[in-house]
Amino acid sequence: MHPTTNLLIVHYGEDWIRGSEACLLNLINSLSPSYRPVVWTNNQVLVRELTVKGIAVHSSSFEVINFQQSAFNIKALFELYNTASTLISEHNINLIHVNSGAPCQWMTFVAKAKRIPMMCQLHSPYNLHDRFTLALHSAQRLVAVSHAVAAPLLDEGYPEQNLTVVHNGVPNIDLSQPINVRELLNIPSNAKVLISVGSLIKRKGFDKLIQALALLNSSQEQHHLIIIGEGSERLNLIKQIESLNLQSRVHLVGEQSNVNAWLAGGCDLFISGARSEAFGLVLVEASLAELAVVAPNVGGISEVIEHNSTGLLYENGDNEIQQIVNAVSQLMQNPASRQVMATQGKAVAQQRFSLEQNTCHIESIYSQLIEDGINQSWASWFSSLLRPFGTFFRTRFLSESKTVREAHEA
Repeated sequence: MHPTTNLLIVHYGEDWIRGSEACLLNLINSLSPSYRPVVWTNNQVLVRELTVKGIAVHSSSFEVINFQQSAFNIKALFELYNTASTLISEHNINLIHVNSGAPCQWMTFVAKAKRIPMMCQLHSPYNLHDRFTLALHSAQRLVAVSHAVAAPLLDEGYPEQNLTVVHNGVPNIDLSQPINVRELLNIPSNAKVLISVGSLIKRKGFDKLIQALALLNSSQEQHHLIIIGEGSERLNLIKQIESLNLQSRVHLVGEQSNVNAWLAGGCDLFISGARSEAFGLVLVEASLAELAVVAPNVGGISEVIEHNSTGLLYENGDNEIQQIVNAVSQLMQNPASRQVMATQGKAVAQQRFSLEQNTCHIESIYSQLIEDGINQSWASWFSSLLRPFGTFFRTRFLSESKTVREAHEA
Protein backbone atom coordinates (compact mmCIF):
# COMPACT_ATOMS: atom_id res chain seq x y z
CA MET A 1 0.00 0.00 0.00
CA HIS A 2 1.45 3.35 -1.07
CA PRO A 3 1.66 6.19 1.49
CA THR A 4 -0.63 9.12 0.83
CA THR A 5 0.91 12.19 -0.80
CA ASN A 6 -0.77 15.46 0.09
CA LEU A 7 -0.66 17.47 -3.12
CA LEU A 8 -1.13 21.25 -3.27
CA ILE A 9 -2.27 22.32 -6.74
CA VAL A 10 -2.06 26.06 -7.41
CA HIS A 11 -4.00 27.39 -10.40
CA TYR A 12 -4.24 30.96 -11.73
CA GLY A 13 -6.72 31.90 -14.44
CA GLU A 14 -9.88 33.65 -15.56
CA ASP A 15 -13.32 32.64 -14.28
CA TRP A 16 -14.02 29.95 -16.85
CA ILE A 17 -13.43 26.26 -17.55
CA ARG A 18 -11.30 26.08 -20.65
CA GLY A 19 -7.99 24.47 -21.67
CA SER A 20 -5.86 24.47 -18.51
CA GLU A 21 -8.88 24.19 -16.20
CA ALA A 22 -10.30 21.25 -18.16
CA CYS A 23 -6.91 19.52 -18.05
CA LEU A 24 -6.69 20.10 -14.29
CA LEU A 25 -10.16 18.65 -13.68
CA ASN A 26 -9.33 15.64 -15.85
CA LEU A 27 -6.11 15.06 -13.90
CA ILE A 28 -7.83 15.30 -10.51
CA ASN A 29 -10.53 12.87 -11.66
CA SER A 30 -7.95 10.31 -12.75
CA LEU A 31 -5.30 10.59 -10.01
CA SER A 32 -4.61 7.39 -8.11
CA PRO A 33 -5.96 7.21 -4.51
CA SER A 34 -2.44 7.63 -3.14
CA TYR A 35 -2.64 11.36 -3.99
CA ARG A 36 -4.86 13.67 -1.94
CA PRO A 37 -5.24 16.98 -3.83
CA VAL A 38 -5.84 20.37 -2.26
CA VAL A 39 -6.48 23.17 -4.78
CA TRP A 40 -5.70 26.86 -4.28
CA THR A 41 -7.07 29.12 -7.02
CA ASN A 42 -8.46 32.54 -7.87
CA ASN A 43 -10.91 30.99 -10.38
CA GLN A 44 -14.39 31.02 -8.82
CA VAL A 45 -15.92 28.83 -11.54
CA LEU A 46 -13.25 26.22 -10.83
CA VAL A 47 -13.93 26.54 -7.09
CA ARG A 48 -17.58 25.61 -7.67
CA GLU A 49 -16.66 22.66 -9.89
CA LEU A 50 -14.20 21.30 -7.32
CA THR A 51 -16.56 21.82 -4.39
CA VAL A 52 -19.21 19.70 -6.11
CA LYS A 53 -16.59 16.97 -6.56
CA GLY A 54 -15.73 17.07 -2.86
CA ILE A 55 -12.18 18.34 -3.44
CA ALA A 56 -10.61 20.52 -0.74
CA VAL A 57 -10.29 23.98 -2.27
CA HIS A 58 -9.06 27.36 -1.05
CA SER A 59 -9.99 30.55 -2.88
CA SER A 60 -8.20 33.89 -2.85
CA SER A 61 -7.24 36.68 -5.22
CA PHE A 62 -3.84 36.44 -6.91
CA GLU A 63 -2.06 39.72 -7.55
CA VAL A 64 0.80 39.03 -9.93
CA ILE A 65 3.60 41.60 -10.05
CA ASN A 66 4.28 43.21 -13.42
CA PHE A 67 7.76 44.75 -13.46
CA GLN A 68 6.80 46.97 -16.40
CA GLN A 69 4.55 48.93 -14.07
CA SER A 70 5.93 52.02 -12.36
CA ALA A 71 4.85 50.64 -8.98
CA PHE A 72 3.92 47.20 -7.74
CA ASN A 73 2.51 45.69 -4.58
CA ILE A 74 5.23 43.82 -2.72
CA LYS A 75 2.85 43.48 0.24
CA ALA A 76 0.51 41.35 -1.91
CA LEU A 77 3.40 39.01 -2.74
CA PHE A 78 4.19 38.49 0.95
CA GLU A 79 0.50 37.82 1.63
CA LEU A 80 0.52 35.10 -1.05
CA TYR A 81 3.66 33.62 0.51
CA ASN A 82 1.97 33.56 3.92
CA THR A 83 -1.20 31.97 2.54
CA ALA A 84 0.86 29.27 0.81
CA SER A 85 2.76 28.59 4.02
CA THR A 86 -0.49 28.27 5.98
CA LEU A 87 -1.99 25.85 3.46
CA ILE A 88 1.17 23.74 3.49
CA SER A 89 1.06 23.49 7.27
CA GLU A 90 -2.70 22.89 7.56
CA HIS A 91 -2.76 20.10 4.97
CA ASN A 92 0.69 18.64 5.65
CA ILE A 93 1.64 19.15 1.99
CA ASN A 94 4.35 16.87 0.55
CA LEU A 95 4.32 18.03 -3.08
CA ILE A 96 3.35 21.16 -5.05
CA HIS A 97 1.91 21.26 -8.58
CA VAL A 98 1.62 24.75 -10.10
CA ASN A 99 -0.86 24.50 -12.98
CA SER A 100 0.07 27.73 -14.81
CA GLY A 101 3.06 30.02 -15.02
CA ALA A 102 1.85 32.96 -12.90
CA PRO A 103 1.97 31.33 -9.41
CA CYS A 104 5.64 30.44 -10.00
CA GLN A 105 6.33 34.07 -9.08
CA TRP A 106 5.88 33.21 -5.41
CA MET A 107 5.51 29.41 -5.25
CA THR A 108 9.09 28.59 -6.31
CA PHE A 109 10.34 30.66 -3.36
CA VAL A 110 7.81 29.01 -1.04
CA ALA A 111 8.82 25.53 -2.21
CA LYS A 112 12.51 26.33 -1.78
CA ALA A 113 12.01 27.85 1.69
CA LYS A 114 9.78 24.99 2.89
CA ARG A 115 11.93 22.35 1.16
CA ILE A 116 8.94 20.86 -0.68
CA PRO A 117 9.37 19.46 -4.24
CA MET A 118 7.51 21.44 -6.89
CA MET A 119 6.68 21.16 -10.58
CA CYS A 120 5.12 23.79 -12.79
CA GLN A 121 2.95 22.77 -15.74
CA LEU A 122 2.94 25.26 -18.63
CA HIS A 123 -0.20 25.21 -20.77
CA SER A 124 0.78 28.12 -23.00
CA PRO A 125 3.91 29.82 -24.37
CA TYR A 126 5.33 32.74 -22.37
CA ASN A 127 7.22 35.68 -23.83
CA LEU A 128 10.66 36.72 -22.58
CA HIS A 129 9.28 39.31 -20.16
CA ASP A 130 6.93 36.77 -18.55
CA ARG A 131 9.54 34.01 -18.42
CA PHE A 132 11.63 36.39 -16.31
CA THR A 133 9.01 38.12 -14.13
CA LEU A 134 7.19 34.86 -13.38
CA ALA A 135 10.50 33.24 -12.39
CA LEU A 136 9.85 30.17 -14.58
CA HIS A 137 13.55 29.29 -14.68
CA SER A 138 13.63 28.92 -10.89
CA ALA A 139 11.10 26.04 -10.92
CA GLN A 140 12.60 22.75 -9.80
CA ARG A 141 10.77 20.89 -12.58
CA LEU A 142 8.86 22.15 -15.61
CA VAL A 143 6.28 20.23 -17.60
CA ALA A 144 5.25 21.69 -20.98
CA VAL A 145 2.20 20.57 -22.94
CA SER A 146 4.12 20.77 -26.22
CA HIS A 147 7.66 21.06 -27.57
CA ALA A 148 6.67 24.48 -28.90
CA VAL A 149 6.06 25.69 -25.33
CA ALA A 150 9.29 24.11 -24.07
CA ALA A 151 11.66 25.41 -26.78
CA PRO A 152 12.28 29.01 -25.55
CA LEU A 153 13.10 27.84 -22.01
CA LEU A 154 15.55 25.23 -23.27
CA ASP A 155 17.14 27.79 -25.59
CA GLU A 156 17.75 30.00 -22.54
CA GLY A 157 19.55 27.22 -20.71
CA TYR A 158 16.88 25.66 -18.53
CA PRO A 159 18.26 22.16 -17.75
CA GLU A 160 16.92 19.69 -20.29
CA GLN A 161 16.77 16.90 -17.71
CA ASN A 162 14.39 19.00 -15.60
CA LEU A 163 11.91 19.77 -18.40
CA THR A 164 9.47 17.17 -19.70
CA VAL A 165 6.94 17.47 -22.51
CA VAL A 166 3.71 15.77 -21.53
CA HIS A 167 0.97 16.17 -24.11
CA ASN A 168 -2.51 16.78 -22.75
CA GLY A 169 -4.79 13.79 -22.40
CA VAL A 170 -8.47 13.51 -23.23
CA PRO A 171 -10.81 11.13 -21.39
CA ASN A 172 -12.92 8.65 -23.31
CA ILE A 173 -15.73 10.66 -24.84
CA ASP A 174 -19.31 9.51 -25.21
CA LEU A 175 -20.44 9.70 -28.84
CA SER A 176 -23.54 7.56 -28.35
CA GLN A 177 -26.00 10.48 -28.39
CA PRO A 178 -24.93 12.82 -31.19
CA ILE A 179 -26.86 15.97 -32.01
CA ASN A 180 -28.31 16.16 -35.51
CA VAL A 181 -26.82 19.57 -36.31
CA ARG A 182 -28.46 19.83 -39.71
CA GLU A 183 -31.92 19.31 -38.26
CA LEU A 184 -31.28 21.55 -35.26
CA LEU A 185 -29.91 24.46 -37.31
CA ASN A 186 -32.05 23.90 -40.43
CA ILE A 187 -29.03 23.17 -42.63
CA PRO A 188 -29.86 21.52 -45.99
CA SER A 189 -28.84 17.88 -46.30
CA ASN A 190 -26.63 18.60 -49.34
CA ALA A 191 -24.67 21.42 -47.63
CA LYS A 192 -21.08 21.01 -46.45
CA VAL A 193 -20.82 21.57 -42.67
CA LEU A 194 -17.66 22.88 -41.01
CA ILE A 195 -17.38 23.12 -37.23
CA SER A 196 -15.00 24.95 -34.91
CA VAL A 197 -14.76 25.32 -31.13
CA GLY A 198 -13.07 27.92 -28.95
CA SER A 199 -13.29 31.19 -27.11
CA LEU A 200 -14.49 34.06 -29.27
CA ILE A 201 -11.24 35.98 -28.96
CA LYS A 202 -8.91 37.41 -31.59
CA ARG A 203 -6.27 34.72 -31.03
CA LYS A 204 -8.65 31.94 -32.13
CA GLY A 205 -9.02 33.47 -35.60
CA PHE A 206 -12.73 32.91 -36.20
CA ASP A 207 -12.73 36.06 -38.36
CA LYS A 208 -10.41 34.21 -40.76
CA LEU A 209 -12.77 31.25 -40.95
CA ILE A 210 -15.69 33.54 -41.77
CA GLN A 211 -13.67 35.18 -44.56
CA ALA A 212 -12.81 31.75 -45.92
CA LEU A 213 -16.47 30.70 -45.77
CA ALA A 214 -17.43 33.69 -47.91
CA LEU A 215 -14.99 32.53 -50.60
CA LEU A 216 -16.15 28.91 -50.32
CA ASN A 217 -19.75 30.00 -50.84
CA SER A 218 -18.82 31.86 -54.01
CA SER A 219 -18.71 28.43 -55.64
CA GLN A 220 -21.78 26.35 -56.53
CA GLU A 221 -21.64 24.26 -53.35
CA GLN A 222 -23.22 25.51 -50.14
CA HIS A 223 -21.04 25.62 -47.00
CA HIS A 224 -22.11 26.25 -43.41
CA LEU A 225 -19.90 27.04 -40.39
CA ILE A 226 -20.85 26.17 -36.81
CA ILE A 227 -18.88 28.01 -34.10
CA ILE A 228 -19.15 26.80 -30.50
CA GLY A 229 -17.95 29.22 -27.82
CA GLU A 230 -18.37 32.65 -26.28
CA GLY A 231 -16.11 35.65 -25.83
CA SER A 232 -15.36 39.31 -26.29
CA GLU A 233 -15.28 39.13 -30.12
CA ARG A 234 -18.91 38.02 -30.54
CA LEU A 235 -20.24 41.44 -31.60
CA ASN A 236 -17.36 41.98 -34.04
CA LEU A 237 -17.96 38.55 -35.57
CA ILE A 238 -21.68 39.29 -35.93
CA LYS A 239 -20.86 42.55 -37.74
CA GLN A 240 -18.48 40.68 -40.05
CA ILE A 241 -21.10 38.00 -40.77
CA GLU A 242 -23.68 40.67 -41.62
CA SER A 243 -21.27 42.60 -43.83
CA LEU A 244 -20.60 39.42 -45.84
CA ASN A 245 -24.31 38.48 -45.91
CA LEU A 246 -23.60 35.13 -44.23
CA GLN A 247 -26.33 35.26 -41.55
CA SER A 248 -27.87 32.00 -42.77
CA ARG A 249 -24.50 30.23 -43.21
CA VAL A 250 -22.63 31.00 -39.94
CA HIS A 251 -24.12 29.60 -36.74
CA LEU A 252 -22.82 31.13 -33.49
CA VAL A 253 -24.32 28.66 -31.01
CA GLY A 254 -22.54 29.91 -27.86
CA GLU A 255 -21.09 27.76 -25.08
CA GLN A 256 -22.24 24.15 -25.12
CA SER A 257 -21.85 21.61 -22.33
CA ASN A 258 -22.00 18.69 -24.78
CA VAL A 259 -19.38 19.70 -27.36
CA ASN A 260 -18.63 16.08 -28.27
CA ALA A 261 -22.27 15.51 -29.23
CA TRP A 262 -21.97 18.44 -31.64
CA LEU A 263 -18.70 17.16 -33.09
CA ALA A 264 -20.32 13.77 -33.72
CA GLY A 265 -23.51 15.29 -35.08
CA GLY A 266 -22.99 14.96 -38.81
CA CYS A 267 -20.37 17.63 -39.50
CA ASP A 268 -18.03 17.08 -42.44
CA LEU A 269 -14.85 18.72 -41.17
CA PHE A 270 -13.27 20.43 -38.17
CA ILE A 271 -11.53 23.71 -38.93
CA SER A 272 -9.28 26.03 -36.90
CA GLY A 273 -8.16 29.57 -37.61
CA ALA A 274 -5.92 29.97 -34.54
CA ARG A 275 -3.24 32.63 -34.70
CA SER A 276 -1.36 30.83 -31.94
CA GLU A 277 -1.96 27.57 -30.07
CA ALA A 278 0.10 25.88 -27.38
CA PHE A 279 -1.36 22.43 -27.96
CA GLY A 280 -4.88 22.27 -29.38
CA LEU A 281 -6.92 20.09 -27.03
CA VAL A 282 -10.07 20.51 -29.13
CA LEU A 283 -8.22 19.11 -32.16
CA VAL A 284 -7.77 15.85 -30.23
CA GLU A 285 -11.48 15.88 -29.37
CA ALA A 286 -12.36 16.45 -33.03
CA SER A 287 -10.13 13.53 -34.05
CA LEU A 288 -11.77 11.30 -31.43
CA ALA A 289 -15.11 12.25 -32.98
CA GLU A 290 -13.64 10.97 -36.27
CA LEU A 291 -13.40 14.30 -38.05
CA ALA A 292 -10.56 15.23 -40.38
CA VAL A 293 -8.98 18.56 -39.38
CA VAL A 294 -7.86 21.69 -41.21
CA ALA A 295 -5.64 23.81 -38.94
CA PRO A 296 -2.71 26.25 -39.03
CA ASN A 297 0.85 25.04 -38.59
CA VAL A 298 1.49 27.11 -35.45
CA GLY A 299 2.65 26.31 -31.93
CA GLY A 300 2.01 22.74 -30.87
CA ILE A 301 -0.63 21.93 -33.51
CA SER A 302 1.79 19.92 -35.66
CA GLU A 303 2.37 17.71 -32.61
CA VAL A 304 -1.34 16.85 -32.65
CA ILE A 305 -2.26 16.85 -36.35
CA GLU A 306 0.02 15.23 -38.91
CA HIS A 307 -0.16 16.93 -42.32
CA ASN A 308 -1.66 14.72 -45.05
CA SER A 309 -2.26 11.95 -42.51
CA THR A 310 -4.83 13.09 -39.94
CA GLY A 311 -5.62 16.44 -41.52
CA LEU A 312 -4.23 19.33 -43.52
CA LEU A 313 -2.05 22.10 -42.10
CA TYR A 314 -1.73 25.54 -43.66
CA GLU A 315 0.72 28.37 -42.96
CA ASN A 316 -0.48 31.57 -41.31
CA GLY A 317 0.56 34.60 -43.29
CA ASP A 318 -0.31 36.76 -46.28
CA ASN A 319 -2.11 34.01 -48.21
CA GLU A 320 -3.71 32.21 -45.26
CA ILE A 321 -7.37 32.71 -46.21
CA GLN A 322 -6.85 31.19 -49.65
CA GLN A 323 -4.88 28.34 -48.07
CA ILE A 324 -7.85 27.59 -45.80
CA VAL A 325 -10.19 27.62 -48.79
CA ASN A 326 -7.90 25.32 -50.76
CA ALA A 327 -7.53 22.84 -47.89
CA VAL A 328 -11.27 22.69 -47.23
CA SER A 329 -12.04 22.31 -50.94
CA GLN A 330 -9.45 19.54 -51.30
CA LEU A 331 -11.01 17.48 -48.52
CA MET A 332 -14.60 18.18 -49.54
CA GLN A 333 -13.92 17.09 -53.10
CA ASN A 334 -12.26 13.88 -51.90
CA PRO A 335 -14.60 12.26 -49.34
CA ALA A 336 -12.69 8.96 -49.41
CA SER A 337 -9.41 10.73 -48.55
CA ARG A 338 -11.21 12.75 -45.88
CA GLN A 339 -12.55 9.58 -44.29
CA VAL A 340 -9.11 7.95 -44.27
CA MET A 341 -7.69 11.00 -42.45
CA ALA A 342 -10.59 10.96 -39.99
CA THR A 343 -10.07 7.27 -39.22
CA GLN A 344 -6.31 7.70 -38.82
CA GLY A 345 -6.84 10.76 -36.65
CA LYS A 346 -9.06 8.85 -34.25
CA ALA A 347 -6.53 6.01 -33.96
CA VAL A 348 -3.66 8.44 -33.26
CA ALA A 349 -5.72 10.37 -30.69
CA GLN A 350 -6.62 7.18 -28.83
CA GLN A 351 -3.03 5.96 -28.88
CA ARG A 352 -1.10 9.15 -28.05
CA PHE A 353 -3.46 11.47 -26.19
CA SER A 354 -5.37 9.33 -23.71
CA LEU A 355 -6.03 10.67 -20.23
CA GLU A 356 -4.67 7.46 -18.70
CA GLN A 357 -1.32 7.96 -20.45
CA ASN A 358 -1.20 11.62 -19.44
CA THR A 359 -1.96 10.90 -15.77
CA CYS A 360 0.54 8.06 -15.63
CA HIS A 361 3.26 10.36 -16.96
CA ILE A 362 2.40 13.15 -14.50
CA GLU A 363 2.36 10.72 -11.57
CA SER A 364 5.78 9.36 -12.59
CA ILE A 365 7.13 12.94 -12.38
CA TYR A 366 5.50 13.34 -8.96
CA SER A 367 7.24 10.17 -7.77
CA GLN A 368 10.60 11.29 -9.11
CA LEU A 369 10.27 14.70 -7.45
CA ILE A 370 9.49 13.14 -4.07
CA GLU A 371 12.38 10.73 -4.46
CA ASP A 372 14.85 13.47 -5.48
CA GLY A 373 13.76 15.95 -2.80
CA ILE A 374 15.31 19.44 -2.68
CA ASN A 375 19.05 19.66 -3.25
CA GLN A 376 19.50 22.98 -5.06
CA SER A 377 21.49 25.65 -3.18
CA TRP A 378 20.10 29.16 -2.69
CA ALA A 379 22.94 30.57 -4.81
CA SER A 380 22.03 28.26 -7.68
CA TRP A 381 18.33 29.10 -7.23
CA PHE A 382 18.98 32.86 -7.48
CA SER A 383 21.29 32.47 -10.49
CA SER A 384 18.58 30.51 -12.31
CA LEU A 385 16.33 33.57 -12.13
CA LEU A 386 18.78 35.47 -14.34
CA ARG A 387 18.88 33.00 -17.26
CA PRO A 388 16.44 34.99 -19.44
CA PHE A 389 18.78 38.01 -19.23
CA GLY A 390 21.17 36.22 -21.57
CA THR A 391 18.45 35.99 -24.20
CA PHE A 392 17.46 39.63 -23.64
CA PHE A 393 20.98 40.99 -24.08
CA ARG A 394 21.75 38.65 -26.98
CA THR A 395 18.56 39.69 -28.77
CA ARG A 396 19.14 43.37 -28.03
CA PHE A 397 22.79 43.22 -29.12
CA LEU A 398 22.05 41.35 -32.33
CA SER A 399 19.20 43.71 -33.17
CA GLU A 400 21.34 46.81 -32.60
CA SER A 401 24.28 45.26 -34.50
CA LYS A 402 22.00 44.49 -37.44
CA THR A 403 20.67 48.05 -37.43
CA VAL A 404 24.19 49.51 -37.42
CA ARG A 405 25.33 47.12 -40.16
CA GLU A 406 22.34 47.96 -42.36
CA ALA A 407 22.98 51.67 -41.83
CA HIS A 408 26.60 51.28 -42.95
CA GLU A 409 25.58 49.21 -45.96
CA ALA A 410 23.06 51.85 -46.96
